[in-house]
Amino acid sequence: MTTNAYQLTSSATAPAVSSATREFFAATSNLFSALHASLFKTAAPRDLTVFEEAEQVRLLAESYADTDRGFAADLFAAADRHELQNRA
Repeated sequence: MTTNAYQLTSSATAPAVSSATREFFAATSNLFSALHASLFKTAAPRDLTVFEEAEQVRLLAESYADTDRGFAADLFAAADRHELQNRA
């Protein structure tokens, strides 16, 4: 039985090519990110008003009205309480 051992030697140009390839892909990624950001600008998210927050809770309560009336009632009460306590 014989064993063959191979030793791979790296040439002086291999690290440069690898480094150049890595830099190329990083630059390409940055380019596509910038392009996407400029084409698909989105508005900065704004804070919800107290009324909008309460309405979201009421919508959630309506979704539970048929299956769990008690939980829905608690959610409606919480929405009302939130709106009353945080009124400007």
